Amino acid sequence: MRSIGSALNLLLVSPLYFVWTVVALDLAQTPCTTLVQGKFFGYFSSFAVFPLNSSLCSWIIQNPDPRRYTLYMKILKPSGVCDHQHIRTYQFDSFLESTRTYLGMESFDDVLKLCDGSTRFAFLQSNKQFLQMKQTAPPGVDTWPMRWKPTKAQERDFSVEYLVVGNRNPSKAACQMLCKWLDACLAISSSSHPCGIMQTPCSCSAGEVLDQASEILGFTRKKEDCYKDGIYLENCVSSPKDSNGAEFLGGWNSWSAWGDCTKDCGGGLQTRMRSCKPLPSEGLACEGVLEEGRLCNRKACNTNGRYNSRSQSLRSTDNRKREDPDELQHYGYPAPQIGDPAAEEWSPWSVCSTTCGEGWQTRTRFCVSSSYSTQCSGPLREQRQCNNSAVCPVHGTWDEWSPWSLCSSTCGRGYRDRTRTCKPPQFGGNPCEGPEKQTKFCNIALCPVDGNWNEWSSWSSCSASCSNGTQQRTRECNGPSYGGAECQGHWVETRDCFLRQCPVDGKWQAWGVWGSCTATCGGGTQRRDRVCYGPFFGGETCQGPKEEYKQCNDRKCPEPHEICDEESLGPVVWKETPAGDAAAVRCPRNATGLILRRCILDEEGIAYWEPPTYIKCVSIDYRNIQMMTREHLSKAQRGLMGDGLSDVLQNLVEISQDGTSYSGDLLSTMDVLRNMTEIFRRAYHSPTSGDVQNFVQIISNILSEENREKWEEAQLIGPNAKELFRLVEDFIDVIGFRMKDFRDSYQVTDNLVLGIHKLPANAATDITFPMKGWRGMVDWAKNSEDKVTVSKSILSSGLSVSDDSSVFVVGTVLYRNVGNILSLQRNSTVLNSKVISVTVKPFPRSLLTPLEIEFSHLYNGTTNQTCILWDEND
Repeated sequence: MRSIGSALNLLLVSPLYFVWTVVALDLAQTPCTTLVQGKFFGYFSSFAVFPLNSSLCSWIIQNPDPRRYTLYMKILKPSGVCDHQHIRTYQFDSFLESTRTYLGMESFDDVLKLCDGSTRFAFLQSNKQFLQMKQTAPPGVDTWPMRWKPTKAQERDFSVEYLVVGNRNPSKAACQMLCKWLDACLAISSSSHPCGIMQTPCSCSAGEVLDQASEILGFTRKKEDCYKDGIYLENCVSSPKDSNGAEFLGGWNSWSAWGDCTKDCGGGLQTRMRSCKPLPSEGLACEGVLEEGRLCNRKACNTNGRYNSRSQSLRSTDNRKREDPDELQHYGYPAPQIGDPAAEEWSPWSVCSTTCGEGWQTRTRFCVSSSYSTQCSGPLREQRQCNNSAVCPVHGTWDEWSPWSLCSSTCGRGYRDRTRTCKPPQFGGNPCEGPEKQTKFCNIALCPVDGNWNEWSSWSSCSASCSNGTQQRTRECNGPSYGGAECQGHWVETRDCFLRQCPVDGKWQAWGVWGSCTATCGGGTQRRDRVCYGPFFGGETCQGPKEEYKQCNDRKCPEPHEICDEESLGPVVWKETPAGDAAAVRCPRNATGLILRRCILDEEGIAYWEPPTYIKCVSIDYRNIQMMTREHLSKAQRGLMGDGLSDVLQNLVEISQDGTSYSGDLLSTMDVLRNMTEIFRRAYHSPTSGDVQNFVQIISNILSEENREKWEEAQLIGPNAKELFRLVEDFIDVIGFRMKDFRDSYQVTDNLVLGIHKLPANAATDITFPMKGWRGMVDWAKNSEDKVTVSKSILSSGLSVSDDSSVFVVGTVLYRNVGNILSLQRNSTVLNSKVISVTVKPFPRSLLTPLEIEFSHLYNGTTNQTCILWDEND
């Protein structure tokens, strides 16, 4: 550690014991942070805390108890001129790591002004928990660390001394140091550079004391106490001052040099003298001797020699009043000459002791007598007052300091000053020395301070060494303090970063489709390939084969009679195809898909062509409606709202009334109706009565006699009667439960009549279908004897106590000709052309009373009565 010098030596005489506790604390996550605790005095150089090759370092000192101690700091500024003030100084109460917030933050940058070279020193006073000096990266500066001008290292260095002083009964050594700092701080203060020491717990010669009452500080000043040169003294005697305020010390001046010896041999006498400065206010003379002597040259002389001697008596004075002239004669003051033949003559009067104003003159004499004669009587020395005609110069003197002014700010940091007047010098005297005005900071109340963000930290290193990664930077919030607003915004920012591409190993893509067999029969091979994606940026290549082979068409090659020959039907050409396979050609231009035609063997083993099927062909109009319905269903499944569904149903009604061109059109229509039912289940669309009517009309259109042949072809791979019944039952279930209670819906078309009833279980009535008097009833249903009766006893929940919330939906459908068009799966029984379907949801718990269904038994010349049942799960 660097030597502290005389200032530290001065402090070591005090009884304080200082303990170093320096630990690394990652406060605010700076790269290098030094925390000082439990230390009452210290020193550091900026090079030690903020090395030239580092950045964003910080130094923090902790006040052990801000209520009991105050921290003071003295800074010797750098001699160079910096480009930017990159060292920030501030005090704060605490730091919240979770929100990156400094509580009670207060900046000292305007107090220290490190980059302002107009003053060499700066001082500050801190009364919070922490005081921090921190490096910051100035905005817009690309290089770090900062450049100083000039670039000599010693001219970039600044030093800091800090002192922790107790607010009650501070030590003498601490007060001595603090008072010297205060004197220097006030001496260099000005309006542009107020003194940063606002108050002290010490009573200094500059008149600086705490603004609080002495009782608050626990300091009781004794009457006999005084302070001299910034040091507290007990039982001291104040020195008197003259009228100009200059200190006047009464008493003896210093002794003069020893005079010449009175004899060359045989023993002589040397004397020395001192003068007295009486105390004018008291009129007292000095106590002690004016002159003292000592023997000299004691070697023997020849007998003829003459012996000269001088009185060795020591003249003295005491504290007697000057009013008694007789007494003063015996104590070094002028007196009448007493005749004495043995005394020598008086010497001439000396030069006046002052060059101006009133002074003193002296003269002396020696006593000449033989060795054994009587000694001379009377004084050996006389003094008298003298007046110099010259006028003495009068130096300029200061009046007392004025009281400190009010603080310039009602809250927060302001400043106050005081002045004094110089009494001008006279007769060539020196002017007053020292400042005419002193300024210091003040803080009489706490202002609300809104939180504000510090500068962003540097971006962190990329989270990934290759490919895409992220970087972060943070910032700290200063404050808020004393009820101010919080900082707005985020304390952390993230951005993408990319250092380099990561090595990517090669990866096989999915195998391609098998190629065509090398032989159509008798055994051949197929090949498929796969592609290696990569490698990239130095990765590994793919491992394994690129191609794969397998056997194919190992069946026996057909004989010529087992092959259907090529055949042309209009614009369509059917190519040669072995028996058991199917040939395919594109549908006509008004449709999409393929026309299929199988080659099969007859009973004699001869190959022949079956008629072509159009089950895979869908007209363009039907295909467009099918695709639009699928888009609406996709939106409904995602919970979106939509419109335009009613228009789709209306378009399908118009297209289906014109008939179908291919069996694939029937399958497409069934797919549309199935998707419509799923859409109606959701909140995507609320079906209207028009939607219900169009739905039933579409079913009637596709059950027309014109579509009989297309239904026969569609049933080869498509729906049968059972699937049609299930589609209508699902529609009844969805529409019925979305209807209001006690509402009925009747739909009458050329090929079916549909009724939907929604009834509560506790208010059910018998249902008779069809309603003969219904308006618009078609003749085939109105005049027939077909009838369905549903007893209200069926509509029961099965509970002993009726549940008011139980609701039943009953749907009844009378199909006119479905038995002639569609057949039941795995059942070749011939049905009557009319079919009645009854749906009850939810399913009744018991059927105590069976349904009554009555058919007209004469149709197409037959009276065959057959009832067919099938498993619902089949």
